[in-house]
Amino acid sequence: MKERVIAVSVANLWTDPDSSRQIDTSIVANPSDPSRWVHELSHTDKLELHENNLLQSQVLFGMTVWETESKDDWVKVVIPSQSTPKNPQGYPGWVPARQLADPLPQSEHMIEVRAKQSTILIEDTSEVMQLSFLTKLPLVEDSGTAFTVLTPLGRGRISKSESRLWTARQEDGKALIMYAEQFIGLDYLWGGMSSWGYDCSGFAHNMHLAGGYAIPRDASAQALQGKAVSLDQAKPGDLLFFAYENGKGRVHHVGFYYGNGQMLHAPKTGKQIEVLHLAGTEYETELCAVRRYWS
Repeated sequence: MKERVIAVSVANLWTDPDSSRQIDTSIVANPSDPSRWVHELSHTDKLELHENNLLQSQVLFGMTVWETESKDDWVKVVIPSQSTPKNPQGYPGWVPARQLADPLPQSEHMIEVRAKQSTILIEDTSEVMQLSFLTKLPLVEDSGTAFTVLTPLGRGRISKSESRLWTARQEDGKALIMYAEQFIGLDYLWGGMSSWGYDCSGFAHNMHLAGGYAIPRDASAQALQGKAVSLDQAKPGDLLFFAYENGKGRVHHVGFYYGNGQMLHAPKTGKQIEVLHLAGTEYETELCAVRRYWS
């Protein structure tokens, strides 16, 4: 396998090279335009991502992927930071070859975007790119009001007010909720793993990542790990899992326990990230597990 990095704001991980459609032109380009893409998608376009099994996941600017094969202008990769039973090396899927670059030099320190979104100025080209929450890049130097970082496009500058020096600390459940709350009102996106849209398990995965925890990418795998907790002992930041057949079938959804019988979650296509009371909803009858990953 060959190491590569993502060279666009966010790359879609497609099921196969034929999965992208005409409406997806702006997200398979380089530079990609995720804001335009999600704005132009109709409800039917969004539903197709799931119902026609087009989109698997997403991966952020500068993140490492491993190339496993290529076909025409497409490359099959695995994402080592997104664990899955689908592949022991990481989440598998296809990205356009033009969205990949050679690995970045190693750095002792990393800068991580902590705002919902940030911008980066690429020094050589004066290009301005949008970056998602949790984008992580190698630090070159502290430049006063900005950090100078290495990117697949050359050196860039990120505002200090929107980023911070990455540390390997682990935070509590309340911190996970705080990170999640900033996305209330954001449209759900199947396969979403960025601040342009999350799906339910991508939302759980990335908010845990923000708090210092690496958990599996998909809800079905998330439900099998962590510490089992009874619902009456659940605390904010714990994960609630839901399954078909009144909780006895296949796991299909995950959300954060919010306290007072409420859940914070990314519901489904056509809905926004929200807080809701479980009582009287289909979720109440489908609850199948509560898991805690934070300590």
